[in-house]
Amino acid sequence: MKNKWKLTKNFIKREYIDKKKSLLKISKEIGVPYETLYWYKNKFGIPTIPSSFWCKGKRNSPETEFKTGIVPWNKGKEGLVPAWNKGKKLSTEYKKKISIATKKAMNNPEIIKKVQKYQFKKGIIPWNKGKRGVYSVEVIEKIRAARLKQVFPKKDTKIETILFKILSDLGLKFKKHTAIKSICQADAFIEPNIVLFADGDFWHCNPRVYKNPTTIVHLKNLKRDKKEEDALIREGYIVKRLWEYDLINKPEECKNTIRKLIKS
Repeated sequence: MKNKWKLTKNFIKREYIDKKKSLLKISKEIGVPYETLYWYKNKFGIPTIPSSFWCKGKRNSPETEFKTGIVPWNKGKEGLVPAWNKGKKLSTEYKKKISIATKKAMNNPEIIKKVQKYQFKKGIIPWNKGKRGVYSVEVIEKIRAARLKQVFPKKDTKIETILFKILSDLGLKFKKHTAIKSICQADAFIEPNIVLFADGDFWHCNPRVYKNPTTIVHLKNLKRDKKEEDALIREGYIVKRLWEYDLINKPEECKNTIRKLIKS
């Protein structure tokens, strides 16, 4: 990389090490991109100041820190959401398979290259940490559109698998994990305008289980689901949410519900 910025080791060392200025602050002061400044710091062999130094004595954002006096809804309670692997131990044979597969993967030059490229380096402070309003509306829309095309988790969940089987049994053509404009991602989409969701009882707050939701997670997810559903209806889509309990325990009822929805 050509040093068109005329950066020197003494300058970076004086500002970063001696004056204890963050690379982000220095980059703003001299008009050099943060990434470029970081590259030259490494090139000159200047050690990284640990992130704990910059955070020392600072509070979390008032919007995200836990408010004093609020008691967590699950404090002192056990067994509300039991872990799937609680009490289970991996067999020695299974652990050995995982170890062999991991070592084999990390000997692959392509995987090593990807890990080195995308793994977040220790001590690097994200350029947008603690900032708000750094993206324009257009950029946010592009990020949102790209995010809607991604599928998390990569494999279908248990209730999604049940929903897809029901649709297949009914002989319906459908698309999985389809982005609907820039609104949301449908778990299953039946053309021209039917949007189906397989909603987990906890995460999407099944009203039959959580009659008076008060947790931040529930209130946030309820607000998001309502917003997305209203936007879909305005665009002329038919929306149906199928709950985890019903899909697991009453698959025939869910099948009849979908059948009626198609006929109507």
